[in-house]
Amino acid sequence: MNSVKIRDLYYKYSSAAQPIFQGINLDFEEGWSAVTGINGSGKSTLLKLISKELKSEKGMITGNTLVVYCAQSTEFAPLELEEFMMTYTKEAYKLRDLLHVKDEWLGTWEVLSHGERKRLQLAVALAAESDVLMVDEPTNHLDQHSQAIVVEALHSYKGVGILVSHDRTLLDSLSQHTIMIKAGEVLKYRSKFTLAQQAYDENLSHKKKVLFDQEHELKKLGKAVQVQREKVSLAKKRFSKKGVSRHDSSMKEKINGAILTGKDKNDGQVLQRTVTKQRQLSENMDKLSKEYATGIKFEGKIAKHNFPIALERSCIVLFESTQLCFPRLSVDVGDKVGISGENGVGKSTFIRYFMETVDFEHDFLYIAQEITDTQAEVLFEEVGDLDSEMKGELFTLVQRLGSDAKALLNSTVPSPGEMRKLLIAQGLLKQPSLIILDEPTNHMDLESIVLLESALQEYGGALLFITHDKTFLENLSTKEWLFEKNELQRYTVQEIL
Repeated sequence: MNSVKIRDLYYKYSSAAQPIFQGINLDFEEGWSAVTGINGSGKSTLLKLISKELKSEKGMITGNTLVVYCAQSTEFAPLELEEFMMTYTKEAYKLRDLLHVKDEWLGTWEVLSHGERKRLQLAVALAAESDVLMVDEPTNHLDQHSQAIVVEALHSYKGVGILVSHDRTLLDSLSQHTIMIKAGEVLKYRSKFTLAQQAYDENLSHKKKVLFDQEHELKKLGKAVQVQREKVSLAKKRFSKKGVSRHDSSMKEKINGAILTGKDKNDGQVLQRTVTKQRQLSENMDKLSKEYATGIKFEGKIAKHNFPIALERSCIVLFESTQLCFPRLSVDVGDKVGISGENGVGKSTFIRYFMETVDFEHDFLYIAQEITDTQAEVLFEEVGDLDSEMKGELFTLVQRLGSDAKALLNSTVPSPGEMRKLLIAQGLLKQPSLIILDEPTNHMDLESIVLLESALQEYGGALLFITHDKTFLENLSTKEWLFEKNELQRYTVQEIL
C-alpha cells in the first residue's frame, strides 16, 4: 500500500522572517486527503515540497518517488500536452472522453478558456503513471457541469491523492482525510472536510472559553501585581535607614532585626512569583489567540452622476464566425450584476468589450480571473513605491481579508489568493465607483470568500462579477446576466431580475 510520510519537516523561505513549517509530521495514505487553510498558510508550499519542486532544509519525505503535481495556474500548457493528445491508447481515449477534451484543442492553448485549460491540464496529470497525484484548486474557472466532470475523473484515481481546494462540495465528495493548516499548526482528521471542520470548530470554541477565562485571570493577576508592588515599595521604605538619626540606635536595631529574619524578602518573592505567572499566562494567551481583525468597508463617495451605464443592443465576434448577441443592458448605482454561464460562452470576452465600449469617467476596479507572473512583479513594484501611509492602509485591507499582512510584505512568493487580495486592496485605495471582478473567488480560501462577499454586499457603487460559485452568486447578485448557447451556434445573454 502506497503512502507518503513526512517526518520533522522544516522549511523557511529565504525572504521570510519565520519558517512556514517547523517539525511537521504527517502521513498521506491511499485515497484522497484534503489540505485546507487560509491563503499563505503553506498549502501550495507543502505540495511543492512533496513534489520536490522545493527542497526542505531539515526533515525527510518518503514515498514521493513518482509524483504528479497539477498546479492551480493555467497560464502555461503542460509540457506533456502534445504527447497526451497524440496518444491513441484506450486509456488516453477514456480520459479525453471523461474530461470532454476535444481534438481541436491541440495547439490552441492561448485561445482556450481557463476552464477548458483546466480540464486539459487535469487530463494530462491523470494520464501520467504516478503513485501520488496532487491537485491544487482543480475546480477554479469551471462551470457546474465541468465541475461534475472533474469530480468523476478524480474519483477514478487509485493512488495517494492530495487535494487543495476551497470548493466545499468537491472536498466532501473526494476527501477521506482532512489536513488543516491553522495558525502555524498542522492538524489531521480522519474524516471528510465537513466533519473535520465541525471537530475543529468545537475545539476552537473550547479554546475561546479557555481564552476568556484566562483573560479574566490575567486581569486579577494585574491587580495582584499592583498590590504586591505597593507592598514591596512600603517594605523598602520601612526597612530603609535613610532618614534615621545616626544616634537612634534603637530604630537601627529594629530594622536590622527585620532584615535578618527575612521579613524584607517575603513581599518581593510574592511579587516575583505573581509577575512570572502573569508573563506565562500572557504567553499562553498569545498562542491561543491568533485571529486578525477582519472585515473591510468601502470608503469614499460614489460618483453617482456617472450612472446608469448603458450598453446598446449588439453582437460581437467571439471566434471565427461565432457571435455573442445581447439586448440593451444597463448598470445603475447599487446594482450587483452576477454574470453566469458555461465555460467558453464569452463571459470574459464580453467584460473586455464592456470596458472598452462604455463611457465611464470615474476610476473603476477590474481584476481578471488570472494574474500572470509579470503582472505580479509589476504589482509588487507598485506596492514598493507607495509611501508609508498608503502602504499601511493597503496592508490593513489585506489583513482584514484574512491574510497575515507582515508575512505577505516579506514574501517574494505569495500565493495566488494573496495576490488577489493585494490587487483588491490596491484597487480599493482608489475609491472606485464601479468594480468588475472575473471569478473573484478563484484561489481564495473559504474564510476570505465569506469576508469578501460580506464587504461587497455593503458596497454602494456598481458591481459586475463573473462566477461559477452558486452560493456566492445567490448571496450577492441583485440581477443576473445569463450567457447561453443556442442551436444556431450563437451565444446569447439573458437578463434575469
